[in-house]
Amino acid sequence: HDAIRPPGGTVGSSDMKDGTLATQGLEYEHVAGGLKRAVERDRGVLDADRLALIDGPALRALLGWPRPLPLEEERARLIREVGAGLAANFGGSAVALVQAAGGHAPTLVDLVMRTFPGFRDAVIDPRDGRQVYLCKRAQIFVGDVWGCFQGAGLGNFGASIGELTMFADYRVPVVLRGMGIMRYDSALAAMVDSSTLIAAGSAEELEIRACTVQAVEQMKSSLRARLAREPELAAGVDTGGPGVTSVAIDWFLWNEGEAMRDQSPPHHRTLTVFY
Repeated sequence: HDAIRPPGGTVGSSDMKDGTLATQGLEYEHVAGGLKRAVERDRGVLDADRLALIDGPALRALLGWPRPLPLEEERARLIREVGAGLAANFGGSAVALVQAAGGHAPTLVDLVMRTFPGFRDAVIDPRDGRQVYLCKRAQIFVGDVWGCFQGAGLGNFGASIGELTMFADYRVPVVLRGMGIMRYDSALAAMVDSSTLIAAGSAEELEIRACTVQAVEQMKSSLRARLAREPELAAGVDTGGPGVTSVAIDWFLWNEGEAMRDQSPPHHRTLTVFY
């Protein structure tokens, strides 16, 4: 559906220099297309009891991908966790999971993270020991439900959808950097531009993701302030929900990045299951 913002650009990271099998060409549309074809062939392929039994080769078959995925067995384990969690807590129903949040987006984010440990996207800042929650996959799940149902029915989260942040992954930092909104210091720029692997949980990865979130929050504040001063600018403009939301800004920036991905400089390379 056109309203859905895809849940991430590249799966894992391509052209790794640590010996990991490259995923060049494995983009969101391949994952989404593979899942769609799998469901069209077998409507029960995503049932909780079947997800709870999936392994690496079965995951590959589900996506229609011919080669091993990065962190394949860990990704399969996380899918088993989802199947088992749905079966144990919600009668195997993702609809029941969404309904349990009572139409409140942050509550659903919290419920997802409490039910499925693999969604607990948090980093301990290696410099000062603070725990930083980024919650990319949990938030994008909520955002995609909202987008799929166009904010109605199962996707009706009211104004609470505006409490979500953007979804910190690979693509949006490239766009913000190209726009001059984010700037990397020389050492970080050299790492990113040379496609050097940046460790998951490192200060460098955390700063890229956290600064991306903060940049979008500042963009949202600026847009809201301008629309308050000049309401005529909002005439006929779809802001993506109740006023300007970080979700809508993320969708816009992500799609800009996707449109330019063949001409864009490299995104940062981090091998992770969180985005």
